[in-house]
Amino acid sequence: MWKSEGISLPKDMHELQSQLKAIMYTMNSKSKLADIMSTPVGQYLDGHPFFALALLVFGAMATVPVGLFLTFAIVTFVTASVGFIFLQGFLLSLGGIVLLCVLCGLAIIAFAVSAIFSAFYITASNVLDYYYSHRSAYMKQNIIRSHPSCESDASSCPNPGFQKQKGQ
Repeated sequence: MWKSEGISLPKDMHELQSQLKAIMYTMNSKSKLADIMSTPVGQYLDGHPFFALALLVFGAMATVPVGLFLTFAIVTFVTASVGFIFLQGFLLSLGGIVLLCVLCGLAIIAFAVSAIFSAFYITASNVLDYYYSHRSAYMKQNIIRSHPSCESDASSCPNPGFQKQKGQ
């Protein structure tokens, strides 16, 4: 339909066609593109230019949704990670506060129990001292009454505890 049918192309069309041929030659001469075009897929796309163009348009148009999805995934991951770190920090802080409260409560309880045991010990010690001091005085009086010689000579007394008390 072009020159073979007698219709001449305008000069601008010839220039455009020569530029496109130069671009195709440059693209085909690149080693990576030549490697791809030597594969069966590349040969199929070279033989079916409409399908190659459709694939190129699809790839170009797919970059925007894929890029948006990857951006969404990365932002979601970063947000979840930061949220997890904040949640962990909050939970550790809460646990530390609870531990501090429990330890303070235990310290107060330990102090109270210690005070109660100390009061009980002091009271029991004083009661026992009072009881045994009256008992020893009572025993001393009974020994002196039953053995009048113990008053003057403690060595002849049958109660050795009396001897120690008398010597003091």
